[in-house]
Amino acid sequence: MSMISTALSGLIAAQRGLEATSNNVANAGTDGYVRRRALQVEALTAGFGITADVGSGVRVTDVQRIYDSFLADALRGTTSAEQRAQVLADLTARLDGLLGNPDLGLGASIQAFFDKAELLARDPTSAASRQQLLLEGESLSQRFRQLDSQLNALGDELDRRLGDTAGRINSIAASLAAINATISRGTNGANDLADRRDALLQELSGQINATILQREDGTVTVMIGSGQPLVLGDQAAQLRLTADAFDPTRLQVELDLAGQSQPVSRQISGGALGGLLAFRGEALDPARRELGLLATTLTQAFNVQHGQGVDAYGNLGGAFFTATQPQVLDSSANTGSAVVTASVTDATALAARDYVLLWNGSAWSLTDAASGAPVTMTGTGTAGDPLRFDGLAVTVGTGAAAGDRFLVRPVLGATGGFGLAIGDPAAIAAAAPVRTGRALTNSSDATIAPGGIADVADPALRLPVEIRFEGGNVFRIYDTGNNDLSGPLAFTSGADITFNGWTARITGAPAAGDVFSVSPSPPGSGDNSNALALAAVAGRGFLGGGQVSVDNLSARLVSTVGSTALRQRQDLDVQAALREQAEVDLDAVAGVNLDEEAANLLRYQQAYQAASKVIAVSDELFRTLLGIIR
Repeated sequence: MSMISTALSGLIAAQRGLEATSNNVANAGTDGYVRRRALQVEALTAGFGITADVGSGVRVTDVQRIYDSFLADALRGTTSAEQRAQVLADLTARLDGLLGNPDLGLGASIQAFFDKAELLARDPTSAASRQQLLLEGESLSQRFRQLDSQLNALGDELDRRLGDTAGRINSIAASLAAINATISRGTNGANDLADRRDALLQELSGQINATILQREDGTVTVMIGSGQPLVLGDQAAQLRLTADAFDPTRLQVELDLAGQSQPVSRQISGGALGGLLAFRGEALDPARRELGLLATTLTQAFNVQHGQGVDAYGNLGGAFFTATQPQVLDSSANTGSAVVTASVTDATALAARDYVLLWNGSAWSLTDAASGAPVTMTGTGTAGDPLRFDGLAVTVGTGAAAGDRFLVRPVLGATGGFGLAIGDPAAIAAAAPVRTGRALTNSSDATIAPGGIADVADPALRLPVEIRFEGGNVFRIYDTGNNDLSGPLAFTSGADITFNGWTARITGAPAAGDVFSVSPSPPGSGDNSNALALAAVAGRGFLGGGQVSVDNLSARLVSTVGSTALRQRQDLDVQAALREQAEVDLDAVAGVNLDEEAANLLRYQQAYQAASKVIAVSDELFRTLLGIIR
């Protein structure tokens, strides 16, 4: 009987091996399937003597999954990184298409507008040139507003995709919790459940970066962010989208477990969800701020220069483009009643940043909204002493409560509010406010250059005056009533003469009795001084201490968005290669190799046949023994 039982144990072991191998072959094309192997050990031998020395056969203790958790973790990590890179590459490419298109992008529209300003400078009295400049200005305004609308639409799409991704994560988390509950009850099919669980974990890694902890009972704990549990035993948390504290149109991600919610947007860095959040924070928001800064700079620089000229009616130029004021948004969590307002005091110091203003109960503090880095400011916040930083003045009313926060957006709203402030072609200020001349009776060859503007707000700017020279390089300035306005002044050839808000420059050696005039430009003047200056605004330094021009900002925006898109495409290639290698590594361990399984089938078949033969021989011996006894 010992020989038969030993052979029978081998027969059963071979059968289990055949079953495991055939299951492997059947699931060779099944996604997420992990190959199985019947685990055999020598059967415990009972008794003594010869039987104990020979052994008692084999025993199948388990059907084992051939799996490497470290390789699986590596695959999940690379999958999470690849999916993040995929989302970023796709969305930054679309952003680059909006802002960097050489034909449809903003740079072409800005160039076309300043080309029309240059055309006006060639013929400042041309009604057609004036009309073309207005039409191109309106076209530029529409392009700014279109881009603002398109970027807002991209932001809305981002919110919808956040909702879809969060919903899929919640579904996976619920399935994992259900599998945990089934595994913990010790039901049959543990290997099948483990395959399903690992497939879900792999899918989850494509949606969000997660940390997986294997527990002794076979269940898993899934944590996201900085350690917040998404799956804990048979409980699954829920990702919820909530309105941003400052902007209700902007969604943030919260994790809700057993009624306890906490924000996790800043802690999610991987998977499709991490890619969506990263695109918003690292590409879309900066592009919108840069675009707003460009719109603000163009508005301010062009308006300042336009205000230094006179139009066809002889009036000083007003605003050419509409200017928007900084936005201040209060947090929905504020409990105080303080009202905060902001205004631009120095447009040349503005930056493409948003700021968070916080009242801690005794003092105000300021941080960068994106990075959280502190920002230096001065002032107390009162009307007489506002908080000042980066070209802004912020006034804070009374009633702030400790913990109240306010979001200051200096330039973000400028893109949608960009537009023309004038509609009359004759209102374009192409001429300088004053013109200069020399008397025909002058005896010297000294000349006077066209007048420049030192202070366009000087009320005496357009009062006609004469510069009369006396002997010894001395001159005086007289009004039309022959009143001496200046007293004797020393003359230096080529030096600026500044008076009544204008600046003139006389070159040469004026003789005693020489007279030069400074008078207001008349209506319909053919002077093109200010038109030339308007055409040069795009290339003239404005921001950063006069180092950054409108052209620089436009080029910087396109370059930044383009380089970001290129970098993300390159990162996607790298992450895809890493994921493919991790997949190959895991598949080499856990995947089904049909050649290997064919060899195993042959081996188990032979073992089965051999065990059957042993049983047949044992039966024959037993029958022979019975025959002898009879």
